[in-house]
Amino acid sequence: MNNPPNPNKEIMVCVTGQRSCDRLINRGMARREPNQKMHVVHCVQTGHRFMNRLNEPDAIDYLFTAAQLANANLLMLRTDNVDDALVEFAKEHDVGIIVMGASPDAANSIITRLQRRLPGVEFDVVV
Repeated sequence: MNNPPNPNKEIMVCVTGQRSCDRLINRGMARREPNQKMHVVHCVQTGHRFMNRLNEPDAIDYLFTAAQLANANLLMLRTDNVDDALVEFAKEHDVGIIVMGASPDAANSIITRLQRRLPGVEFDVVV
């Protein structure tokens, strides 16, 4: 069972280039307290496309609109190290909850790696 969110901490919703990001953003909205900040973060490794699809501008526009409708900040990051960038963002923004989609490789998932580096943060994994 999840504890109630700390309204002094922010929520980070990590999305990928899939349109299923709606369910992750919706989970973040459900967890948010009034006046609690929420960030929708999409981070890709340098050299990769942001949205993994041919119609990238439409996909980016879709993600922007979804974040805007959720009254959330959207941040798209391109970096050499995705794990480092997400950890840094979480620390800089005093994130208390990270919402992410489940990973098919649980043993070496980004979720497991981030949990090790952010022990005080609650991870809400959407299956």
